[in-house]
Amino acid sequence: MLGTRDRQPEPWEGRVKLGQRIVRVQVPSFPIVKITFDDGYEASFDFSWRLRCGPAFAPLKNPEFFKTAHPGSAGSSLEWLTPAGEEIDFCADSLRMEAEGVWDPKTRQWTA
Repeated sequence: MLGTRDRQPEPWEGRVKLGQRIVRVQVPSFPIVKITFDDGYEASFDFSWRLRCGPAFAPLKNPEFFKTAHPGSAGSSLEWLTPAGEEIDFCADSLRMEAEGVWDPKTRQWTA
């Protein structure tokens, strides 16, 4: 195969399978989201720090709106749909990598 001999593996290879699907989203309390993936893996995420990441996430500061979290894009994302029809979404693959400790979104670093 062309060019594969010298290719370095991606940081997630062998650690997390790409193509994750979210099948269930729960909001047990604000700002916590519990996600169930299609393989049964469950993870909870504290969105506190994300709410401080800029104006794009401002609608999520409303606890009632936050509760509307749901699987989006056929399960490939965690999604909120604003009244204006805009999506606020997070990739299922990156959430799984975060949950399994492969990726740290706060530092934007891959873990060993």
